[in-house]
Amino acid sequence: MYPYYRRDLDEGRLTKAEARELVYLALIKVQELMKIRDWTTVISNAGRHVGGSCFTLGGQDLEGNDTTNDITHFFLDAIPRLYTLGAWNAFRVHPKTPASVWKKLTQTIKKGLGEPKLFNDEVVIDALQKRGRSFEESKNYAIVGCVEADIGGREYGWHDSAYFNMVKVLELAINNGQCFNCGPDCHRHGICNAVGNQLGIRTGSLAEFDSFEAVKTAFDRQMAHWVNLLIETTDIMDRAHQELKPLPYLSLVIDDCIEKGMDVSAGGARYNFTGPQGVGIGTVADSLSAIRQLVFEEQKISGAEFLQALRNDWEGFEPLYALVNSQKVHHYGNDDDVADDLARFAFDSYCSHVEGKPNPRNGEYVPGIYSVSSNVGLGMTTWASADGRKAGEPVSDCLGPVHTQMGSHDTQGPTAMANSVAKLDHRRAGNGTLLNWKFTPATLAGETGETNFINLIQTYFKKGGFHSQFNVVDRETLLAAQKNPGDYRGLVVRVAGYSATFVDLGKPLQDDIIGRTELSFE
Repeated sequence: MYPYYRRDLDEGRLTKAEARELVYLALIKVQELMKIRDWTTVISNAGRHVGGSCFTLGGQDLEGNDTTNDITHFFLDAIPRLYTLGAWNAFRVHPKTPASVWKKLTQTIKKGLGEPKLFNDEVVIDALQKRGRSFEESKNYAIVGCVEADIGGREYGWHDSAYFNMVKVLELAINNGQCFNCGPDCHRHGICNAVGNQLGIRTGSLAEFDSFEAVKTAFDRQMAHWVNLLIETTDIMDRAHQELKPLPYLSLVIDDCIEKGMDVSAGGARYNFTGPQGVGIGTVADSLSAIRQLVFEEQKISGAEFLQALRNDWEGFEPLYALVNSQKVHHYGNDDDVADDLARFAFDSYCSHVEGKPNPRNGEYVPGIYSVSSNVGLGMTTWASADGRKAGEPVSDCLGPVHTQMGSHDTQGPTAMANSVAKLDHRRAGNGTLLNWKFTPATLAGETGETNFINLIQTYFKKGGFHSQFNVVDRETLLAAQKNPGDYRGLVVRVAGYSATFVDLGKPLQDDIIGRTELSFE
């Protein structure tokens, strides 16, 4: 927008104050856009502005110079003044982002509205180039919705094609392809299409595995099977869109469609991809860690007994439940290589089976690792897991560590969490990754709090982090709002990908946000 703004100022058609007002009005107008959702989606993706329009701010030119300008500041000024939730703001930061801009970003984030979200140009641009985009195109990327980078006007990506439950894959891997709680009601209510009790392929049982490597092999085999089914079913939907719902108007404004004489839904765009998201990586990492340590290394319990504990939803196995949720077991998110290596294993397994697979639009599949709020819905339909999670609890959100009813598994503070997450190859998940951070207002207070925050995020990005979003609220406030919603109608939280008024969320999603670790610099 800047060249048009600059020309209007120079030619006297517009003042700076009038331009600021136009930006504010645009943000208010975007607030009117709301998607109607089915009830099942509403349960796990509550909030009025799920799936909104996103403005991309900041960034750099082809020479790497910062492109922050007046319009950037108009948007940042608008966030706390307008209090709009439906207009999302993504801010691209890079090595030459000025210190003054970092300070303003921090002060805006401290307002507690969950805006803006921050993207690491160095990683995102590199990931786009690895997917075949030119250097020039990659430098000019924009953000679609919550997380996903896109080449505006040249790309037709199915960015949110699916949320894939990695925790369910592990359940089937250690139980010979069977659900822990499979029974006749599953078929009656359409929960699954298992033949007998056999939902997945037969990969052996934890009761029989003679090594931890056998567990990992079973997981990877189940992953390959279920990713192939994911791709097969997603392709069916993609083809149905081509045949039943072409998009002629959109095809007019996306490059190459007219030249090819091809609708955008059929592959007319220059770039096409499909992006399913892997969900629950923290739960998988801590589950694998508990199995390796307690069954194979320390032999505190047999594989058969561990399986029975999960089938019983931990009932009758309370000491084991407490142990798995204690710091006596290695947990992802504490800068502990023992557990973090298993997160990387799960991450790489998912990505390796997704990436590069062809889609029906002459493009390919590109993995993402994030959940938005689907971790709540997926958890509702997933039985107990070996990380100490009970049946129905949310699985871990996005790239974050585990927090169960017993408490958070990450205990070493924000630096340790950042180090753990940065050990993953974010560039490989080209459809995006997301790390939620939750700070108390006191933690970010004053000059010291702001400086600590800036140093933390800059270091995380230097280590290879892709993208971050923030909550600035304390547990006591959230609990009070849950108890007396009428007194907290204006309390806004960052869910994951979007912000919402806390009292509009369902209790399962509220509980998930309350349970996230409160980070401090102490």
